Amino acid sequence: MFYDRLKTLCKQRNTTVTNMLKDLGLSTGSTGNWKKGLLPKGDILAKIADYLDTSIDYIVYGEYRNDLDIDENRLISAYRSAPEKIRYKLLCDFEELVKKEVNHSE
Repeated sequence: MFYDRLKTLCKQRNTTVTNMLKDLGLSTGSTGNWKKGLLPKGDILAKIADYLDTSIDYIVYGEYRNDLDIDENRLISAYRSAPEKIRYKLLCDFEELVKKEVNHSE
């Protein structure tokens, strides 16, 4: 459900839906409708997705509808759900693993 994903994304970014909407200069009055399953208008969705550094597809459908395959989306999802303090380590470890594999296969 849209509102549940929205709350989760806000929590991952150490904010709340209310604070996010205030930061964007948007009314908090629509959240009741969102809790009932209604979606905001496209321009509002775009602002929210941009603020939360995600896609409209993810907020609305719970998945990325793009040209990435399942494993690529899993990597992105895992990275985004990781605590900030270990994201850098994950990225460095992944890059090192790729370099070793490329060098090994040459």
